[in-house]
Amino acid sequence: MKTRLLILLFLTSFLGHSQKEPDHTLTLDSSINDVYLHNLTGIAVATTDGGVYGVDGETGKKIWEFKETGFIKSLNSLGQDGGSSFTEVPLSPFGKFGQTIFNIKTGHKIIDEKANGYKGIFSNNFVFGKNAILFFAKTDKTAAKLFLVSIENDNILWENAIKTNKKLGSLLSGGASISNFVQNDNRIAFSAGKTVFLLNKEDGAIIVSEKYDAGKLFFTEDNKSLIAVENKSSSLIGGAIKAGFTMGLSLLGKKVIGKELIAFDINTGKEVWKKAIKLDEGFVDYQFEDGKLFLIHEDGAKLYDYHTGKEAWKKEFKRKKVKGVEKTDEGYIVYYKNKKHLVDNNGKKIWKKPQRVIKNVDFDVDDEEEFTAFSYDKGTIFVTPYRIEYFEKGRKKRVYRIGLDEKSDKLTFDKKNKNLILLSGKKMYVLNPDKGFGKEQVQKIDFHNKNDITTFETRDKGYFINGNWEYVMLNFKGELIKKEYFKQPGEGLRHLKNVASVAGGLTGAAMQVSGVMNMSSGTVMGGTGAFVGNRNLENHGVKHVNRGINQYNQGAMLNSVSEKMWDPTRHSAFKATKNNAFFYAKKDGKKVLVQVNKDSGDTVETYEFDVNKPKYKIDKAAKKIYFRKGKDLKIFSYN
Repeated sequence: MKTRLLILLFLTSFLGHSQKEPDHTLTLDSSINDVYLHNLTGIAVATTDGGVYGVDGETGKKIWEFKETGFIKSLNSLGQDGGSSFTEVPLSPFGKFGQTIFNIKTGHKIIDEKANGYKGIFSNNFVFGKNAILFFAKTDKTAAKLFLVSIENDNILWENAIKTNKKLGSLLSGGASISNFVQNDNRIAFSAGKTVFLLNKEDGAIIVSEKYDAGKLFFTEDNKSLIAVENKSSSLIGGAIKAGFTMGLSLLGKKVIGKELIAFDINTGKEVWKKAIKLDEGFVDYQFEDGKLFLIHEDGAKLYDYHTGKEAWKKEFKRKKVKGVEKTDEGYIVYYKNKKHLVDNNGKKIWKKPQRVIKNVDFDVDDEEEFTAFSYDKGTIFVTPYRIEYFEKGRKKRVYRIGLDEKSDKLTFDKKNKNLILLSGKKMYVLNPDKGFGKEQVQKIDFHNKNDITTFETRDKGYFINGNWEYVMLNFKGELIKKEYFKQPGEGLRHLKNVASVAGGLTGAAMQVSGVMNMSSGTVMGGTGAFVGNRNLENHGVKHVNRGINQYNQGAMLNSVSEKMWDPTRHSAFKATKNNAFFYAKKDGKKVLVQVNKDSGDTVETYEFDVNKPKYKIDKAAKKIYFRKGKDLKIFSYN
């Protein structure tokens, strides 16, 4: 009886610690180079030297395949890294293989160069209201076809052709491109080949096709006109800053473009103003305020009537680093550097001297220095990339100061509990004046590698903070509950590129949809400079920051978010889901993927991969793991 009991206990223990077996194994034609999960469709995409394959995770079967040909196939056959012809089309269920656009879920071909008569696709943009992607396909040196394709049913809603005044550039060199893509409810505008185009969103009809080298395009507040700002290379300022300019919220680092602005009627295409607006110096930014257009240039700013292009102010506000304007009963407050000045309705200064933006406290900030503020019932915490300062309400002198190292210190903010979190060396600060958390409550956290810590998440009872190889669990005071470091299986992992960046083919917006959703349900612990800038972006900054954010290019915003959340050079060893974190490690002599519960820190499951360089993806929605090993794609389920 005792012998049987011992055997039973041994078997129970063995089964409890056995490695989980895959649900499905799909063997492809050759070794798998990359595995990629397309979140919008739930399809796993595997690439080899010979082709690209779509896989159904539920059945483990191949849905579609495209075979490599030409230059990439030749490079791969010679043992060179030719990559893959496959890329994702951002914000859509579409993929691109070579010059073919297809549906990733079904493999259905939508457009290709032979059937639709073009040389190559060089750009694409999401079109809101139509739920479609606008594809730009080159047909000649100065000509292109446009295809608007529905993401709901793959239908081509319309197609049209455009002719530019200058060459579009080479497809091979990446020179062919469109820029300044903007849209409102019923119009689309963009630049290509030093030509401004305005199209009707409903049918693609061309309203404006004007030879003009634009550095920026934007619609007026009433959406009756399209305003084009000349590119700096076309102006008399000199220098060549191309139209890749995108508008940010920190005006301290803005690039200037041309001096001239013209406006087109969005219905007739005719110029609205009798003469162009000519700025004294290069255009930096714009804002709509009080039904007028506030134009900021390199050396000052002025208010204009955007219906006529005429000056609304008689006097120009002559100051560098203007940030924005705000209407008041007395006139307008103009914000510049970290100061503000009151002017009357004609632009004449009312105050003899400017005032500081931050008043009643001894918070000295340089004119060129960015800062953000956190308001509490008991006081205010100011953060710059170089320091944190806390001022108690009603006291002019600061209570405490914490110096920051922009290169190594990391910050994040817990919105739910209003806690400001700082990781500095081995010190962990949780700052919240209303809860009595200050500089003195610092905790020591001995991370194995603090520089590797990237992700922060608020859980029900505290914080889960992690990097690729370790995690810590803290309570809301920052006190340590549990920590664990996972030994690396191989040194080669240190420089692995993440599997999601298929052949370098994903754009920022693509990563935002496909990478960030899959990477983590937490937020980033970033450098102090990035934290301050992103904080101002999320909050639209202090009261005076540019309200032109409503015109902010959607693609640029998505890229900004994706860059915060996704680093293509990150190790492939860590992925996360809502309740689980996955770490690749050497444990008990085996190379395994360890599934850790974020609330308890307990190991839920281990998956034996037995390789030094794992390439895998976690499908949070379907609770599946896709892992590449040689020719085999292994699919695991997890709880």
